[in-house]
Amino acid sequence: MEQEILQLLKQSPGVPFSAKEVGKKIDREQFKENGSWARPFLESLLRQKYIAADENGYYFYPKAKKLGEIG
Repeated sequence: MEQEILQLLKQSPGVPFSAKEVGKKIDREQFKENGSWARPFLESLLRQKYIAADENGYYFYPKAKKLGEIG
């Protein structure tokens, strides 16, 4: 399931998604049963540093740095 979530976030780098938005987009049936089902997968991807999160708890795939950018 992590791969599907990562693929979704990669389609829109820098765009924040809530855990519920991700869950609904990936598996609507599972979302109906448990609206927070995607959160553990998102937290795992965050710990592995594949994705980032903002101060509001939204998850996103970081935008690639521009060539020549320092930092």
